[in-house]
Amino acid sequence: MLPLDVDALPDPGEVICVLKTQTSASDAYQVFYLDQGEQDGKPTFKLGYLTRGEASGDTEKTLQQMSDDFGIDGPPPHLRPSPQRRVHVLVSTHSGTKLSLQFYNNVIAPLFKDFGLIASAESESEEPKQQSSYDLLITQDAESVKKFARRLADQSRSEKNVEHTVVLLSGDGGVVDMLNSYTSTYDDRGTSGDDAGNQSQPLVAVLPLGTGNALFHSLHKTVKGPAAASDLVQGLRTLLRGKAALLPSFKAVFPEGSRTITYSEALDPASAQDAPTKATDSAPNLEEQAEYVSHLYGVVVASYGFHSQLVWESDTPAYRQHGAKRFQMVAQELLKESHAYRATVEITRSAIEGETVGTEKIDRDQHAYVLATPVSNLEKTFCISPASRPLDEKLRLVHFGPVDGAKTMEIMMAAYDGGKHVDMRWGGTATQSQDKQGDGDRVGYEDISEVRITTHEENPRWRKVCIDGTIVEIPIGGCMVISKDTKRHLRVLVDESVVR
Repeated sequence: MLPLDVDALPDPGEVICVLKTQTSASDAYQVFYLDQGEQDGKPTFKLGYLTRGEASGDTEKTLQQMSDDFGIDGPPPHLRPSPQRRVHVLVSTHSGTKLSLQFYNNVIAPLFKDFGLIASAESESEEPKQQSSYDLLITQDAESVKKFARRLADQSRSEKNVEHTVVLLSGDGGVVDMLNSYTSTYDDRGTSGDDAGNQSQPLVAVLPLGTGNALFHSLHKTVKGPAAASDLVQGLRTLLRGKAALLPSFKAVFPEGSRTITYSEALDPASAQDAPTKATDSAPNLEEQAEYVSHLYGVVVASYGFHSQLVWESDTPAYRQHGAKRFQMVAQELLKESHAYRATVEITRSAIEGETVGTEKIDRDQHAYVLATPVSNLEKTFCISPASRPLDEKLRLVHFGPVDGAKTMEIMMAAYDGGKHVDMRWGGTATQSQDKQGDGDRVGYEDISEVRITTHEENPRWRKVCIDGTIVEIPIGGCMVISKDTKRHLRVLVDESVVR
């Protein structure tokens, strides 16, 4: 075993973990780190690995510090497949900028192999697998994670005293698909994960490979210890050294006639035979798909107004053809239009020390922005709820009345500046002068247990709400109710500093 020079060590911010073993001659160190680069303008990932011994002087001190900060004895219990533990790895191929498969192949697979873990294809069969193997699912379409979660719910009911770990290479959407599909299957069976005890609740480990990664950033906002060079390094550290915690969620209940709105590619039967001869770069033919919905669960955001409008319109066929530019294009149009959403918003504040709290109406009839969230950040630097802390089980409402586009942008920029939008106040504008009630000149920020939003808009364009990225159209006069969910359906891995 060759001596290790301190200059050969990776930067501490890149270190994932350190294995220290004792031999008859000296200590031996195995240092795993994430090597991130760029090729053709796209990020690249590779698992770095050093095994050396006979360190001395400054090198020994540096290795010992790394071992103190990142040391592990081997794979943690939640990553050790056994008759009582099944480990699943889900690679969401279309999340974010579509880097999940590369990250799995170049980092997760070799890391797990070094720990003696091998992959077996995820299937619907119940054939026994090798004890050291984990189930691998590489998603094929938008339904893959949902189908997996439904199978997992059935397994959790039939396999007593068996725990499940799900390593999710995805963004927030993968967690939300897991939550809703797993929970709905339990509901259909007349069972609740909460009723069956904590062990039946799958443990989800999130590696942030989505776009916003709101849940990951919010759960890691208060992490103490050596800084990570990237979110993925932090995610890997949590995967190997993290602790399980119950994941708070909320429930959105919709009035009869509410429909989810999605867009999917449709092939015109009349032109199907001509498809091979058509230009490969032609715009896809997207059709609106609508399904009736009674409720959804969420972990990040429920909104009405500017936020939900931006999420929905940027996904419509008219804007999808513009690629990544569509978000800025939609935002500019919405800011220019500055629609005043006609709705009644009623809140029930969180009770303090058992005190009974009644429902109160927000003192305006028109709104620009209404957003409920249990997390602090919608993006890494976009702090929508500065008072929120990881796992604090709070639901908070951010809201403000009709303003012009410049004021909306000022408020959004203040949110990017550490959440300084909270309780912003300003003088009246021409738009606000029509609102004679007194709550239209500030950003409201409330700790709530429930919010009821009743829309009075006739045009369906202005009756779209957003639940963790899913768009729901509410009927005229319909009321959406967002409330804290008292049950816990999933567990999540968090940094050990969060649950101490």
